[in-house]
Amino acid sequence: MYIKLFIYILVNLCAIYEGILGFVQVTGLGLSKHTGFLMTGSFTNPGPYGGFIAISLSLLGAYYFMNKEAEGWYCKVIRILSVISCLICLIVLPVSVSRAAWLAIGVASLVFGFKELNLANGIRKHKAIAVITFVIVIILMTGAFFLKKDSAVGRLHIWHMELRAIVEEPLTGYGKGTTLGVYGDTQAEYFAEKERPDIIKKVAGCPEYAFNEYLKIGVEYGIPSMLGVIAVFILVIALLLKYRSPFAYGLIAFCVFAFFSYPLEAIHIKSEAEKEWESIRYLASMELYEDAVEELAPLYDNLKDNYRFIYDYGYALHKCKRYQESNEILKEGAKISSDPMFYNIIGKNLETMGLYEEAEQAYLHAHHMVPQRLYPLTLLMGMHIRLGNNNDALRYGKMILNKPVNERHRTMLRLQSDARHCVDSLISVNKNI
Repeated sequence: MYIKLFIYILVNLCAIYEGILGFVQVTGLGLSKHTGFLMTGSFTNPGPYGGFIAISLSLLGAYYFMNKEAEGWYCKVIRILSVISCLICLIVLPVSVSRAAWLAIGVASLVFGFKELNLANGIRKHKAIAVITFVIVIILMTGAFFLKKDSAVGRLHIWHMELRAIVEEPLTGYGKGTTLGVYGDTQAEYFAEKERPDIIKKVAGCPEYAFNEYLKIGVEYGIPSMLGVIAVFILVIALLLKYRSPFAYGLIAFCVFAFFSYPLEAIHIKSEAEKEWESIRYLASMELYEDAVEELAPLYDNLKDNYRFIYDYGYALHKCKRYQESNEILKEGAKISSDPMFYNIIGKNLETMGLYEEAEQAYLHAHHMVPQRLYPLTLLMGMHIRLGNNNDALRYGKMILNKPVNERHRTMLRLQSDARHCVDSLISVNKNI
C-alpha cells in the first residue's frame, strides 16, 4: 500500500514539475532542451514530453475519479495533488503537438469510460449524440493527420521499412542495438530496387529512433519476442483492470504511445565517458585531428554503442589519413545508425586508397539510404571527373540538377550550383571532342 501511495505522490510531483517547466518554456521564460521546439520539459524533444504528460494524466485522472469517496488524509492529499497536476498537464498537453500523446490519453479515457462510467449504456441511450461524437472524433483525427502530414507519412514509411527488415529475420532478429543500422540498409535496398513515388522519397530520412517500441523489439529480437512482450502488456493490463487499479490506464496510455514514439529512449543519463568526449570535440572544430584521435581512442570501448562518437572517431582517423582504420570504425557505426554520412566517408577512404569500384558502391549505398540528399551524388560526380569518366560524371551531375532543393537550404543550393557549373563544363568538353 505504502509503495503505491509513494508512486502516486511521485508521479504527481513529477507531472507538476514537468507541466510548470513546459509552461515556463512555452512562455519564453525558460529554454527548452531542443533548439527546434519551444517546449520539451526536461526531455530532449516534445514527443516523449507529451507522452509523459499523457501517461501522467491517464493515471492521475483515473485515481481521482476512482477514489473520490476514499477516506484518509493521504487519499485527500493525493486527490488534491492529482487535481493540480491534471490541470497543469491539460494546459501544456495541446501545446506539445504530440499526436501520439493525444491518442494515448484518448484511448485510455475511452477504456476508462467503458470500464468505470458505464459508457456502453450511455451510448445505447443517446445514439444520436454518440454518432455525432464519433464523427467529430474522426474529423479531429483527420485534422491531426494533416496537421503534420509529412511527419505522419514519414512515420508510416519508417514502420514499412522496419516490417520489411523483420520479414528478413523473423525468428531471431538482428541483435541488440541494430535497429537503426538495419533500417538504413533496408531503406537503401528499397530505393535501389526501383523508382519510388516522390512523396516517399521526400519523407525518407535517417531517423534517430524506431518510432515504435514493438517493431524495434521485432527488428532486434524477432517476432516471437515482440509478440511475447505484447502478450505480457495485455496480461498485466487485464489484471490491473480486473482489480480496478488506476495503474491500468497509465499503462494503456504508455502502450499506445509506445506504438507511435519512443518512450523507452526518452530519458538518457550521460556517463562520464560521454562527458569527456563532449569536452574534447572542440579539437575537431580546430582541425587538430591527431590530438582528437589520441583523446578519442581510449573512450572507444565505453562509447562504441554511441554512433555520434563513432562518427567523430572515424572521421578524425580519415582526416589523419589512416583510411583502413577509419573504415573499420565507421563500419561499426553504420551497424547502429541510419545516417548515410558513414558510407560517404567510407567511400572517400576507399577512393583515396584507389578502390574505385568499392568507393562507388559505398557512395551509391549512401545515396539510396536517403535519395533526396545531394552529397553522395556530388562525391560520385567528383570521383568520376578525377578519373576522367566524363559520361558517368555527367550522368550523376544531371541527377543532382533534377533533385528538388529547399530554397532555404544553403548547402543544397551550393551543391546544386557547383554541379551546374560542372555539368556545363562537361557538356562543353564533350562538344569539343
